[in-house]
Amino acid sequence: MEKRFATFISYVAHPLLIPILGLLIISNSGTYAADIDERYRQFIYLAIFIFTLLLPAALIPLFYYFGLTGSLHFSEKRERLVPLYLTLIFYLAAYFFIKQLPVSVIYQRFIFGACISMIFLTALCYFWKISAHLLGWGGLTGLIVILSFRFGTDLMLILIAAILFSGLIAYSRLRLAAHSPAEVYSGFLLGFSVMVTVFIL
Repeated sequence: MEKRFATFISYVAHPLLIPILGLLIISNSGTYAADIDERYRQFIYLAIFIFTLLLPAALIPLFYYFGLTGSLHFSEKRERLVPLYLTLIFYLAAYFFIKQLPVSVIYQRFIFGACISMIFLTALCYFWKISAHLLGWGGLTGLIVILSFRFGTDLMLILIAAILFSGLIAYSRLRLAAHSPAEVYSGFLLGFSVMVTVFIL
């Protein structure tokens, strides 16, 4: 039962969901970035959904079918490389797409931060299996911190929820023996640090 719960959490908190969750938080944050034409809002949601979730997720069964991975969970470090490279390309496409739109720089920096995190994740996969789940949730938590303290909006409840949920995800990844504690904690810290740095610089 406990293992099933951990598996469920790992699926519902998949890192591919982070860009969409981040956009939802930004567009409802109460900052000036939330003041956006509804047409652009829907356009951004659709584009990010296609580039960062639909296309990468659609390729996962193909990797398994063509023997590029032994399982749909990409349990081995090297099995993650091709999916990560392709996902990085999709993320970069999403960034350059949003960069052309007349929207707040906050949207652009968030997706740019996600791209930088993907670059780190891909590079580290050559010798270390850092947690993609915690990398993503660390980045999302970093976004919430920046929106709360730099842009002066009250997102404390969302921040607390993100931290608690990140802890639950960390427990799930450890319970499933998908990662070591070091891979889980470093994933969160790297994602958090990258996102905060992108907004500060």
